[in-house]
Amino acid sequence: MPKKLVVVADKCPQNHPCPSVRVCPVGALSQTGFGAPVVDHNKCIKCGKCADFCPQMALVLQES
Repeated sequence: MPKKLVVVADKCPQNHPCPSVRVCPVGALSQTGFGAPVVDHNKCIKCGKCADFCPQMALVLQES
C-alpha cells in the first residue's frame, strides 16, 4: 500500500525551528517562521526519517 507523509499540526508546538526539516535527505520539508512544517509531496521519498526524528510525533508516515 502506498504511503504518504502527514503533518499533525495539533501535535506540533510550532514555537521553534523544526528539527525534522534538517534531516530530510531530499529537502521535502520546509518551514516558514515557527509554523508547522510543510511537505512537498513531489520531493518526498517516504523514507520516514523525519517522522522518526520528530520529538512530538507530529510527522506521520501513513498508508494512503
